[in-house]
Amino acid sequence: GYVVPRDYAHAEQLDIINKNNKWKDSVILELGQIDDYKTFIDLGKGGIPPKGSKKISVHLIFDIKHDGRHKARLVADGHRTDIPLVSVYSGVVSLRGLRIVTFLAELNELKLWATDIGNAYLEAYTLEKVHITAGPEFGDRKGHTLVISKALYGLRSSGLRWHEKLAIILKKLKFLPCKTEPDIWMRKNHDVYEYIAVYVDDLAICARDPKSIT
Repeated sequence: GYVVPRDYAHAEQLDIINKNNKWKDSVILELGQIDDYKTFIDLGKGGIPPKGSKKISVHLIFDIKHDGRHKARLVADGHRTDIPLVSVYSGVVSLRGLRIVTFLAELNELKLWATDIGNAYLEAYTLEKVHITAGPEFGDRKGHTLVISKALYGLRSSGLRWHEKLAIILKKLKFLPCKTEPDIWMRKNHDVYEYIAVYVDDLAICARDPKSIT
């Protein structure tokens, strides 16, 4: 079995004990992807955050995948921000709705694909005004003031921001939400309808050519 780290310091200790860099490499991979999405605006060491920005913190969550891969995920401590007055959750398709989509795929001889969108939340910008002071896991950026610009996992409104972003993309592809099941999106393709059932960042695509959609 594996010992899963409690935090970054524990991950460093485990790498020393196990005489490898598996947890360190997982952190480097995660922060590399975070940077690829331009998640942070780096104001440098001692940088002054924008007016009205609230200082929060982030932490790493560690896990072992089914194939033995070591995984790290950077998560914002969104509980430190004010509770929103409106719903901020991303919608999910019902089990009944998913069964109907599956039935329609079979009935109309359409292909049915299941897929998930990697780092989905980071595709969207956050409207929350928050910043952090980088910790040791950020390497050379330790102590830098980093403003969070993307909908980082853990922020209260990230689910809603992602849902809005996905809706924009689906509408560009000519899909519209079903009136009775808004997390099933549909469009007419000649003599049949095609469907996408959405469960946050997991999609069930019922279409003639799912590959062209993905």
